[in-house]
Amino acid sequence: MKAQLAILSLLVGLLAAQDLRSLLDICANPPKTTPKTLSDKISLPESYKISGSMTDWMKASTSLLVESASKEFRVLEKQTRDQMPEKWIQELTGAKLTSFINVTSGECIGNVSKPDLFKISRFESIIGADTSSLYSIILGLIEFDKSHTGFFVEDHVEVVGGVNAQKWVTCIDGATANDTKVLLEVRYAGEETIRPAQSPFSNPLLLSIRLAELPNFNSTVALNHVSVELDRYELPVGNEAAVVHGVWCKNRNDTVLVLKPLDEYAAILNYFDPSTNRSDVVEVLYSKTKKVIHIAGDSFENGVKLFKATPKRYKNGTDYILHDFNYGYEFTMSHGACQSFSPLDDSSEDVLVKNGTDHFIMNNMEWLLVDPGLRFSLYESDVDMVGTAFKTYRAYDGRDETIVELHVTEDMEVHSMARFRMGSRHLAVSLTVQRIPMESSRLNMKTVQLSNCYDEQKFANNTLMVQIKDKTLSDLSQVGLNGLNEAVASSISKNVHPIIPYRVIVFYVESRDSGLEMIVRVAEKTEKKPGNVVGYNYTTELTTAEIFKLMNDSMTLDKMPIEVLKNNGVKEEWMADASTMKMYPPENDDGFIGYTGGAMFVLAIFCLLIGVSIGAVGVFVATRRQRISTLAYQVFE
Repeated sequence: MKAQLAILSLLVGLLAAQDLRSLLDICANPPKTTPKTLSDKISLPESYKISGSMTDWMKASTSLLVESASKEFRVLEKQTRDQMPEKWIQELTGAKLTSFINVTSGECIGNVSKPDLFKISRFESIIGADTSSLYSIILGLIEFDKSHTGFFVEDHVEVVGGVNAQKWVTCIDGATANDTKVLLEVRYAGEETIRPAQSPFSNPLLLSIRLAELPNFNSTVALNHVSVELDRYELPVGNEAAVVHGVWCKNRNDTVLVLKPLDEYAAILNYFDPSTNRSDVVEVLYSKTKKVIHIAGDSFENGVKLFKATPKRYKNGTDYILHDFNYGYEFTMSHGACQSFSPLDDSSEDVLVKNGTDHFIMNNMEWLLVDPGLRFSLYESDVDMVGTAFKTYRAYDGRDETIVELHVTEDMEVHSMARFRMGSRHLAVSLTVQRIPMESSRLNMKTVQLSNCYDEQKFANNTLMVQIKDKTLSDLSQVGLNGLNEAVASSISKNVHPIIPYRVIVFYVESRDSGLEMIVRVAEKTEKKPGNVVGYNYTTELTTAEIFKLMNDSMTLDKMPIEVLKNNGVKEEWMADASTMKMYPPENDDGFIGYTGGAMFVLAIFCLLIGVSIGAVGVFVATRRQRISTLAYQVFE
């Protein structure tokens, strides 16, 4: 751009020597041809990008201008020799504010006055008082032309920008005899000349405007003399109103954003910290319907940014967290194994205390991604590498003196976000979001997968066996073990007594007559009181023995239907045969640690297959016995 300025300055010097006499002769001796008006076709379309120069002949200075417009913004860029480049961005919708940016320093001030390309009072009656843009100057010229005529310079052909230019001149007297005079010259491409290279531009195409204020039309010494020349017409690229990353404009009408609700949401979040060159990738599954939020990642040793949790909150190796707002508990896991089970508390960003109560409720997912305390203003829209259009908002966070840049889709869903250091404009952290379908998320875990976290390993009399009427393993294959587990837990809560589903674990065996027999384990009620959530009464949980007695009563009366969902979408009701119900292990087995002969035989074969000695089997306690020798007891007892 500096090279362009140097060339332009040379041209200014040459053109400044031009004599106004030939044009003033037209004012003194008007041609005999009929005066004509300019065409209003020289107006600019809604979207455009034009470049050129503005020259003040009396000050011997010139400026390069680039102006662009879209439906949302009009942008003017100006550069003058020995001055830092300047940029004005005017909103064309909403509050219609104007922001000024020092392009070199990056300083931005919102809600400033419009710029003045030149401010000469005598010219206001001709081009209007608004000289903030080339667009407004051209509009003023068209409005002036509605009541004024001029003359085309005959037998005078100029080639400007590769097209034949027509010259139109008008001489303007003052309101009184003592008022100064004004000479107005307009050059434009005639309708018969070569058409512009890009549509929607068409001839006549404005090429230049020149205004000279004179004491009278006999004087060739101007009091004020300015010109504007346009040398390029094109369509905007789309990012002309962009403010460089890390810059926030002061004094704008910042507001709290209304983001798209994310009540059912699954996504992969990638947090990147350039200072450590480290990415923390986490998967999140949020369901307001199910009142749960799951988070999983490689490790949370740097904390959980989504919860604003510090590294000290979770142990090294934690890679899964579940917050269950139905029952008020937090579960954590590491490498697929249970790590902790604890009451839900409000030290995490996703847990809110409902106004006027002490009850815990879920924070909105959109506000976990974007701090609801920040106030944003709109910047220019953009398109990412895959063609997704998004809006850009920015806010200043005084707590850590960072600039937050937020990208959202047209319907205001979070697309990505970045934080920049105030002043240096260095990136502090970035967030990119990749949405995934809820149903395909690997975090769609069943309650049985977390039952080991709840179970406090109190094994006495907490397992029973019962046969399902008229069902076989083939029927189970159409439902799945997890599906059966959920159905049994749901049936107990609906038909027997309300119970937290994490207490229920279901497995199966095949009976002697090839029927389906299920093993139901109901863990003892935990001694850990839950967080204070709405809907779950911890005090009503019964002991396992009490639950089993009620289950037996309900099954005997066929009042405990198990509603399962088959893989073809059809629901069925399964019924347990109460006459086959028995405790597992048998009640007459008190204090016995060992195996029957048949069981030992089966276990010996099992141990040989997996390379474990029979001697090792002898130290198995009752817990292993119920899990490993199920088939042995079923066959040999």
